[in-house]
Amino acid sequence: MAALIADERSTIRRLFPLISESPALLQHASISLPTAPPPSELHALVNSKKWDDAIERCKTHPGEVSSQLRDERGYTVLHSLLAYNRTTDGDELIPLISAILRAAEEVDFQAEFPLGRVKYDDIYHMKQFYHDIEVIKSDIASIETATEQILTTPKENKAAIATFTTEAFKILNRAENCKKKLELLQEENLHIKKELSESKEKTNNTDDLCVREELVNKLQSKFSDEMKRYQESQKEVTGADLTAATSTDGRRTEGSLRLLLDQHNRAKWSPLHLICLQGGFTRGKVPLLRILLQEHPDSSQQLLKLLDRQNRNLLHHLTEISVPTDDTFQAVHYVIGKEYSLLLQKDDRGKTPLDYVFDRHYMHANSARSRLSNGNTVEERYENTYLLLQVLVGYLERGEGSAGTYAINEEQVNNDDIIPQNLFHAVCRLPMGVCPELMFKFLFKGIASIEKEVDENGNTALHLLLANPSYTGEGNASQQQSYRPRNRAYNQSQREFRHVLASNRDAIYAQNNSGHLPLRIAMDARRRDVMTDLIMINHEAVLLDERLDDSPILMAHVLGVVASSSDVLEPDSEPKIVDDVVQPLDTMFELIRARPAVVSFGRSEALDSEDGKRLDLEGKKSWRKKLNPFRFFSRDSKH
Repeated sequence: MAALIADERSTIRRLFPLISESPALLQHASISLPTAPPPSELHALVNSKKWDDAIERCKTHPGEVSSQLRDERGYTVLHSLLAYNRTTDGDELIPLISAILRAAEEVDFQAEFPLGRVKYDDIYHMKQFYHDIEVIKSDIASIETATEQILTTPKENKAAIATFTTEAFKILNRAENCKKKLELLQEENLHIKKELSESKEKTNNTDDLCVREELVNKLQSKFSDEMKRYQESQKEVTGADLTAATSTDGRRTEGSLRLLLDQHNRAKWSPLHLICLQGGFTRGKVPLLRILLQEHPDSSQQLLKLLDRQNRNLLHHLTEISVPTDDTFQAVHYVIGKEYSLLLQKDDRGKTPLDYVFDRHYMHANSARSRLSNGNTVEERYENTYLLLQVLVGYLERGEGSAGTYAINEEQVNNDDIIPQNLFHAVCRLPMGVCPELMFKFLFKGIASIEKEVDENGNTALHLLLANPSYTGEGNASQQQSYRPRNRAYNQSQREFRHVLASNRDAIYAQNNSGHLPLRIAMDARRRDVMTDLIMINHEAVLLDERLDDSPILMAHVLGVVASSSDVLEPDSEPKIVDDVVQPLDTMFELIRARPAVVSFGRSEALDSEDGKRLDLEGKKSWRKKLNPFRFFSRDSKH
């Protein structure tokens, strides 16, 4: 047994030059790395929720708020405070936040600017690396002591050897990890030197390059010196050493602003992101946002527009909350009032904050995620997300100027001031592409009373959508399509039109206070993309509206539809009509009988529109072959 213990002791001692040169031995270790200790005493106080002690620590040790000191997630002390205390009222944290920001003004952040490709937290990683080395050295001393105890207590040999071996492999893991860290840092500096060498040949700004190269050389030299110190295991790197590793002749950024802009963590979350994250602070978001933004008013827009790794802004995070609370609504009003453009920002999946609310409200209403454990019922979730949907649409409809006005009186803003009188009408008035396309399909499913409402001018939602100028842009107005159903079905504006029409089929026959049918609105707005559907469904409308008698737009359109519909006819012998084209053909022939001038119009090279401009008929060469829509039929044979 004594020989076994001696062999074990000899083996462990061979394994422990400070960094193991045999990584293969780690394959036998199944112990995961332990959680890293807090990088500073201030971090420990914040994690323990000792706010008063933390405030005093900020005054006596301001350097501990530096972005050099990060936890295992890459969080500074300000990040940690906002990330790990979400159940605390935001007002309670304001004194400590103020103390951290004041302390940051006393920190020299010059050392944290990147040189070439060196990252902001590389210097911190180097310091943390040497901290790990000291811990390993202490562990080795403990293992030596344990080995001596094993030799003096033979009766507990088996248990002691097992414990000893487990601890040894744990330290081996940590030691190997330290070695890899240092290798990565050295490799990074080699990249810097290579890039500088290549850049010299491509630029005339040699003075700037020389300065940068000098800084990199200093940093590289420092790494070499520290490697020697590490190998000798004689000295821990100090704060002075770290500062000396960088230039003293660089620009200086205000420390508090630097902390607020800090996104050097895996998710690229700034302190403001952490306040708004899903499941974030349940109370006091607005006071926290206000104190951070008031610290640097001139940089508030820059802070509000920060995007995380998935290109999400603050509103994306606020609207991702499962059940919006009153505190969430207050934060939404505050953020939109400060920066309206966040409403239109898209993440890396192309989704806006409005998409987030719509997806959560309609598309995932029955998912397991909606079964909340905090006492909120599904009905409450539905009501609150629907209210948040109304608020966002209300802001989009009112525009940026209105949002800025509310921002001035932020304390007086409430949801009723923002939400539209009829959400369906508001959605139809918004610019094309602002709302998710599926909103037109699912928005008012089963709420017929809202769908059939009219505004003060007697317009239904269909009237409003057809009159929306964003759907009649130059692209839509000038597109002379073949009007084939298979082509029209892929047009976004037409799909949205059909969803709105499906919600209230009677709207196509409704006249507004001016006596205009939806077809008349579409004609005035030059909505060629939907005129075919309007005519096919309600061709009598053409006969009812005298305004349409001499409309060249309608005539050109009808001829195009008849010509393209005739493509389904077989040119030989007796014509054969596909079933799903019978109604369109019947409709077109009724229109042609009512407007005989359509045929003669089709022979024109071009027509003058009302404003005097020339209206070119696209594809007129192919149309000439189809100018006579009766080449397969005679009027007598139809009836």
